[in-house]
Amino acid sequence: MGLLNWTSGQHFDHGENCSCTQCGKPTPMRSHAGEPVHKVCAEDWNDRNPGAPRYEHNGHDLGTTRYHSDHPRKNRRDGA
Repeated sequence: MGLLNWTSGQHFDHGENCSCTQCGKPTPMRSHAGEPVHKVCAEDWNDRNPGAPRYEHNGHDLGTTRYHSDHPRKNRRDGA
């Protein structure tokens, strides 16, 4: 899968650190579903579970349905 794009602010909890569901260490990071997980732990999980259902947006493979990337942003050339 490669690296996840978690640039959206929804992936950071300013309130508190919680135990990562993968490694158990504290993290302020959250998945799209609000699950506490380090981005690198989510990327590792994606790599270890290549057969997991995929999440797609406009033909782009964004990763597994459990841990996926933010939607691709349009750049100025794309009309945004």
